[in-house]
Amino acid sequence: MGHAVQKAVVYAVHGFFGCASDWNTLKNLLPGFDFVAEDLFSHKPVIGTSSFADTNGKKIFLGYSLGGRLGLRLLSKNSKQFDHYIFLSTHPGLTDPQSKNLRVESDEKWAGKINHENWPELQKLWNAQPVFAGSGNEPVRDVARYDLTKLKLALFEWSLGRQNDYSELIREHNQKITWVVGERDPKFCAIADDLENKEILSGYERISSGHRIWLDQPAAIADIINKITLQ
Repeated sequence: MGHAVQKAVVYAVHGFFGCASDWNTLKNLLPGFDFVAEDLFSHKPVIGTSSFADTNGKKIFLGYSLGGRLGLRLLSKNSKQFDHYIFLSTHPGLTDPQSKNLRVESDEKWAGKINHENWPELQKLWNAQPVFAGSGNEPVRDVARYDLTKLKLALFEWSLGRQNDYSELIREHNQKITWVVGERDPKFCAIADDLENKEILSGYERISSGHRIWLDQPAAIADIINKITLQ
């Protein structure tokens, strides 16, 4: 008897205020995959990447927004951990010190607003940001599912203002990266255009979506993942 074919593994990391269930629709579209959805802000420990380190199947990282930026960190620490990286609506990093400082200040203000009492108002403010204008509505988030301390720490430790500029890392590993933006997300389309013009990216996927690609176009993400496994 021959050996069973190893399933490809997708390790998916959501964005800020996200949770593992954000990926449920996509997971159901990929029944032939081992789909591992991280939950960064729940009361449970994170899964991490060690649980599937020994698999022989293709390993694919999938990250949206904050999750994509965390994927860039993983890529910088161990470029062989995943065979391919898919970055959805991801920022490569700020270069201007003033912009970095302003982002740190902004994230610290958001952290100061996180508590049980003003949770509904906080969700309204977050969802009203211009970057989300072209997407569907964020699912209702139940505060009981979240460890608020983790959310606050993320805004301090994972602030875009404290992130490295990963442009050269992206250039170096361009062949194992798929960069995806929504065409109704002008800010991140401009970022992707800039990366392409500077030949940091050889190209990128622009799909019919706003910033929340995981919500707007799970089928398009599934198509991208299926194509990668055939390469």
